[in-house]
Amino acid sequence: MPKQGVKMYIWNNPYHVDYGSSLLVVLAHNLRQAKSEAKRGQGYIYGEYERPTPDVKLGKPTRVLNLPCAEWHRWEE
Repeated sequence: MPKQGVKMYIWNNPYHVDYGSSLLVVLAHNLRQAKSEAKRGQGYIYGEYERPTPDVKLGKPTRVLNLPCAEWHRWEE
């Protein structure tokens, strides 16, 4: 089986925040790896870097894009 290329997995508003909405973007070879990477990643909130990522169960991504890609997206959808 050929090795699958890297894809961009995007979840729109996966975490509850007290302001606006949240966004999660992960580069990975498959969905299982993307979810695993998301758990280990660091967050950014109100000017503070390296905050622990909230422990949430990620469902189906909002978008999965093949790389390289160029796409404009309005997050209101």
